[in-house]
Amino acid sequence: MALVTICKYRRAKTPYFLEQAGLNMYSLEELAWFLYHNICLAEPQMFDDRLCRWLEEEIGSSELARRIRNGKESGTNFQNLVISIVGAVDLFTNQELAELGEQLKSLGTMQEQERLKLRADGLLNSRNEWAAAEEYRRILRMHQNTRLGVEFYAAVWNNLGICYVRQFLFERAVECFETSMQFAPHEDTRKYRELAEQLAAGKRPGNGKKARTPEADDTDPQKKLLRWEEDYRSRQKTG
Repeated sequence: MALVTICKYRRAKTPYFLEQAGLNMYSLEELAWFLYHNICLAEPQMFDDRLCRWLEEEIGSSELARRIRNGKESGTNFQNLVISIVGAVDLFTNQELAELGEQLKSLGTMQEQERLKLRADGLLNSRNEWAAAEEYRRILRMHQNTRLGVEFYAAVWNNLGICYVRQFLFERAVECFETSMQFAPHEDTRKYRELAEQLAAGKRPGNGKKARTPEADDTDPQKKLLRWEEDYRSRQKTG
């Protein structure tokens, strides 16, 4: 039997647009659920007057809005602001809230580039490639942090390449994969580069190989790129 939770706060007529994810939130429970499961996408800037007015006018929680305003004025830390939202609903146990607090503390000990990468990775996993690419480029514009090591920057360049592939910007993707390999020559990145090069040249990757079956492994990078290319070609024909 599926678990059903009754919302204790009213549903908003006007949603709260969460800029960090490009999503509309129609209830406090929905916002709390998102923050709990996507904490790396949360930012201190989101706890502003726009959020407080939405809580007052749409959700009917003047008390929560007052706590957030008072917390901001008194200089409370980011962790307390997040917990004030997530803990306001009956979705999570005390243990889960404590674990969330530990995650927030861990984020606070990270280098800024590490926090940005976590955020970018979350956006990439949620299929928001444009926003993820912005975050990866933001990292690369910053002064290179030698404490993070070559593997970190190899991953940033690799993931930026994946963003470009998903946007059909294959030539840019090739450049990213090549740069990633200069930091750390991983085999997966080499495969990505080869496939992106074929796509940039207008060729179908894997010609002469066995066609993909419905049972094929969807995690295989070659098959993923092939599907993206097939989608792109079909759109050209119907455009």
